[in-house]
Parts: sequence; C-alpha cells; structure tokens
Amino acid sequence: MAIKARASANKRFTVGRFFSSWPGRVVMILGGLLVAFSLYVAYTLKDMPDPGKQDVLANTITVYDRHGSEIETRNSKGQYHRLLNLGQMGRYGPAATLAAEDRNFYSEGAVNLVSTGRALLTDIAHRGYAQGGSTITQQLVKIQLLTPQKSIFRKIQEVVLAEGVASRYSKDQVLEMYLNRVYYGHNAYGLGAAAKIYFGKDNPSDLSAAEGAFLAGLIQAPVAYDPQTHFDLARQRQVYVLDGMVATGALTRQDAVAAKAEDVKAELKFDPIARQSKAPHFVDYVLQRLERDFGAAAIQQGGFSIYTTLDLDLQQLADDSVKKGVADLKNTGVNNGMFLAAKPDTGEILVWVGSADYYNDAIGGQYDVINSPRQPGSSFKPYVYEAALKDHRLTVGSYLHDVSTDFGGGYRPHDFDDRYMGDLTMRRALVLSRNIPAVEAAKIEGIDNVNNLARGMGINSELKPVLSTAIGSSDVTMYDHVQAWEVFANQGNKVPLVSITKIVDSQGGVLSQTTPGQQDGRAQILTQAEAFLMTDILKDYQKQWNLGWNRQMASKTGTTGGGSGTQTRDAWIMAYNPNIVAGAWVGNTAAGGGGGGITTYGELVGDTIMRSFVNGLPQTYRDWYQRPSGIVDAKGCDGKPEIFLAGTEKLGCSGANPSPSPSPSASPSPSPSVSPSPTPIVPTPSVLPSTLPSPSPKPSPTPTTSPAAKP
Repeated sequence: MAIKARASANKRFTVGRFFSSWPGRVVMILGGLLVAFSLYVAYTLKDMPDPGKQDVLANTITVYDRHGSEIETRNSKGQYHRLLNLGQMGRYGPAATLAAEDRNFYSEGAVNLVSTGRALLTDIAHRGYAQGGSTITQQLVKIQLLTPQKSIFRKIQEVVLAEGVASRYSKDQVLEMYLNRVYYGHNAYGLGAAAKIYFGKDNPSDLSAAEGAFLAGLIQAPVAYDPQTHFDLARQRQVYVLDGMVATGALTRQDAVAAKAEDVKAELKFDPIARQSKAPHFVDYVLQRLERDFGAAAIQQGGFSIYTTLDLDLQQLADDSVKKGVADLKNTGVNNGMFLAAKPDTGEILVWVGSADYYNDAIGGQYDVINSPRQPGSSFKPYVYEAALKDHRLTVGSYLHDVSTDFGGGYRPHDFDDRYMGDLTMRRALVLSRNIPAVEAAKIEGIDNVNNLARGMGINSELKPVLSTAIGSSDVTMYDHVQAWEVFANQGNKVPLVSITKIVDSQGGVLSQTTPGQQDGRAQILTQAEAFLMTDILKDYQKQWNLGWNRQMASKTGTTGGGSGTQTRDAWIMAYNPNIVAGAWVGNTAAGGGGGGITTYGELVGDTIMRSFVNGLPQTYRDWYQRPSGIVDAKGCDGKPEIFLAGTEKLGCSGANPSPSPSPSASPSPSPSVSPSPTPIVPTPSVLPSTLPSPSPKPSPTPTTSPAAKP
C-alpha cells in the first residue's frame, strides 16, 4: 500500500516537473495557441458572408481633393457587368485566367501554403505587405469579403475565409464566381463585361485564344496594364499567359504561336461606360498607386475614400489653360498639352493635367503624357549651371564663349539663330538660352557631375554621359522635371512629390496616412545660397522674353527638334516661386501617342498655357525669396555688379573661364538620333525682343546633325 502511494506521488511529481520545464512550457503555449486559433476560426466562419449571394459589383471608391471636394466616384451605377454561368464563358477566357492566376487551381487546395507562408515571412522580415501567391479562391475572398488592409492578421483571416469558401462550393462554382466579379479595368467587372468593353463581343465564348489571354493578363494590375495607356506592358503579359496556356495543356505550342501573331491591338474596341471625373489622369495615377500598394483586389473590392493633395480650383484653371493654349497653337501642329504643379515646401501635387482631352482618342487622350519620357531641351540647362556653381567651377559672372567650337568627335553644337554672340556671362548665356555656353559649362564641370546632381534633385530616367545632354538630348518625364525644379523652388531642399494623404475604409478605419512635408526621401541637395543664385538668374527670363505674367516667377523654356525643316517636337516651360512649381508642355500625339512634328517653341507655351495659369493664380501666390546668407556682391567679368557664393568672387575671370578646347579627359559623343533642332524661329537675341514673336515660324537655315535646342 505504501509502495503504491509512493509511486502515485512520484508520477504526480514527474508530470508537474515536466510542465515546469521548457519543453513542457512550449507544449502548453502551442496548445493554447491551437485552442485560440480554433476559436478564432469558428468565430470568423460563424458570420462569414456568402460570396455566392452578395452583390457582384464592387463598393464605391471616392477620390477627394485637398479641400474635401469630390474629384470622382466609382460606384455600381458606373460599372458594367454581365452575370454568366461558367458554361456561357466559353473555352479560352476561363482557361487563360487559370494560366494567368492559378495554374494548379483544380489540383490544389483553397490556399497555397508555400506562397502564403513566404508572404508572411516577408511581412515579418520587412514589415511590409507582400502581394502574389494567392489562389483564385483567396483572390475571390479578397475581392468580395475583405477590405484592403496591410496586416499579417488580415492574411490569416484571408486563409481562414478561403477554406470556408472551399468547404461550401465546388471548384467550378468558385471559378464562376471569380470570373463574374474580377475587375478588368475600364469599369468592366467580370469576363462578360470585359469581352464587350474591350472587344465588342456580346458573348465571351466568341473570344479567340489571343483575346482571352489578353484579358486574363489584365487581371493582375488593371491600371498598370491598361492597354489604352500601356499597351506594350499588356502585350508582354498576354505572351506570358499564352505560354502558360501551353504549360497547362489549354493550347498547343502551334496554336500559341498563331495567337501571339494575332493583331490584338487592331481588334480592341474600347467601348467604355461614360466616366465623370474632374481630373481623370490624376485619378488613374492615384488608383495605380493604390493598386501597387494594396494589390488589384483593393480596387475590385472598393468601399473606401481616398483623400488627395489635388486642388480642384487650380486643376480647373490648368485644364482650361491647356485647352485654350492648345487651341491657340493649333496652326503650328500642336494637338496636345499637359500641366503639372506642386507645392514646393511639402511636395503636394496641386495640378495634374495629363492631356488636353482625356476623351479624345485622336490624340491618344487617355495616355498620360506627364509620365512619358521626352527631351527637355534648354529647360535642362539650369542643372548644368547649378552643378558648376555648386562645385565652384564657375560663377554667375564668369565668361563663357558663344563661338563655333568643336568639343571633340566632331560635335559642334549651335543655336536656334545659327549665329554666335561671343563672350557672355553665365547669367546672360542662360537668360538668352545659348547652347554653346551651356555645353562649355558642362565640359568644365564634367557631364557626369551634371547628371549626378540632376539625379539627386529628382531625375530618375537615364541621363546619357554625353555633352549633348547639357542642352536636353536625354529624355525626362514631366513628373521628374517638376520634382527636380522643386529643389530650386524650395531653396535647395528636396521633398518627394506626394498625391495621397489618407485612405479610409467603409468602417472609418484609416488604411494609410501621410503628412505632407514629412514623407520619406527628404534631403538637402543645395544650400539656400546655391539655389538662390539660380533663382536670381531665372527671375529675369519672363521679362527677357516678354511673357506677360502678372507676378514674379523664375522660369526657363525648352524646345527640341522634330528632325527636318522648321519642325520641332517638344515645347516646354518650367516656372516657380515660393508658393508653386509648375511645368507645361505641348506637342503632337496623333496616332496613339506617336505623333509628329510641330512648329512652335517654349516661349509660346509660356505666352499661352503658362501665362493663362500664372495670371489666374490666387493673389496669395505672390511670395518671393529673401537673399540668404552666403551671398556676396562683386563685379562679373563684364564689369557689371553681380552676386557670388562667398569666396567664389575671388575666382575672377582668369580662373573661371577656361578655354573650351577639348581635352583628352572629356570625350563628348555625337548627338543622339532625335535631337534638338537648330530652327531659328525667334528673333536674334543680340537685340532684345520688344514683343513676343509671332506664333508663325520664320524661315530657317538648313539643319545640321548637331543638336541645337531652342529656348
């Protein structure tokens, strides 16, 4: 009896010791987690909405401007949908969707545990929100049952709900619900709607393999792959889907080759439901950002409000200015224009006009020219001179040489008037927009140093390490150009452009929030004194070219060549004061954005679009810069009073104007195939123009292969 009692006591002691040891504690924790997770699953599934009975259309997405005024609302009234059963969807649409989104749909479970686990680990490691790897069942849950949120908890909830859906519905039913709900862009919800809107086909069963693959490719990112604005990306995605259809056995390799050869672009109809928007390009940009940050399911699910930085009053002013300016320049071949403006100290985008008419297919109106790389011409020159000032290679009063010069390799730039003006100070050379002095300055400073400064200020496109880049032969986007000019406007401080301040879901929950001026990426690129030197030069530009503005701005134009005769291609003007930084452009974008030559130039953009905008700005937009410390007075090489960075006035004229003859250390390259043109369509600036030149171009000399940007 005593022996049994001792054995029982020992047993109790052993169990107690086990649960007090670390293996025992691990077992207890895991058990507790298992119980908690089981309770969570039961609670989540208890009131789970039924995707088979819910409204197939997404909830409302409303975009607001900075004052809370509505820019655009997307709701069920503006969405096109056709409810079909799987048998009515034909062969290629469903097969292409499986190849694009979930090739193992019929052989795997509701959740891809490997991909989901990888995404969870990425979230934990990077404190981010990974997209991708979801099965069609998971995507259906995100589209129909969940609001977009960045959290690990939401991913776990997605997994639980996907398993719940799989337990209620067959694979065919899940695929049918998905194909009736998924968003294809252009307000098309479901495969039936997409077949009608994109290809004009009432029945998706009539889609060819090429068309089915094309539509399936849009699902991953309907805004980013929008074929009306990004056809090449949509085409690349189509090829990926067709290869996937071969891999899944839906097509033979021979059929896939034939489908790739089909001219889908010619088959596109674009039959959109009417869209009411006060800033359509801007909304497209905002939704693309949303798609990038939260995934395509966010737009499909909807049910949230987006608060932005746009100012609808300024937007209307800019839109009217672009339309009127394009009409005024119609006789010069111009059919399109764009305008972008931001608040310098916070980076808030105030205006976004991506084309003269969003709804005009003849000019490729839905294509957003703001993000289209184009040659900036002479509007690039301030980066060149700023780099030389910053590195104390030149001063505002340094002499540069407007004379025929071979900079190496036969590269001889010349100007729009095909004349030479001799020795000019930097100030005079920039205000008169002379090309040879700008190239000389780039050679003195080093084109790599120029490009590095431009990149630091905000130019993200490729800047070629050739001297012709100094006068605008390397492409930039208006978005980057405004970002970089914002550094001048903000006295040397770079604040990344921002468009969205807050996203709120249907329950009032804040999904993301940004305080303008506090966003990541801020940096001091120039000192206040360095930025002030450039501002002080550019303040004279509007007077030099008689732009007729009713307030002081710093500005510079740019014009690039179209390749023959009097033709140009791109005409720009950039302008700023402490309240706003803005850029305007005109050109010809016929034939879906390819377009052709025009016969206008930057000064006329300043006298039309920018003049209308600047003169219509509120009276409060009249601030100007105070002279900062670090600036001293002395005389320039021409003997006239000038301002200098402290210490550089001692450079004098002997140390700041080296000979422009080429040296072995800098070997400029020939001009690019598309280069600024030498057309002299403005009066010779040796005599200052008393009135702005007429829009009608004057005769020009025979162009050469050397780039010569006009003002």
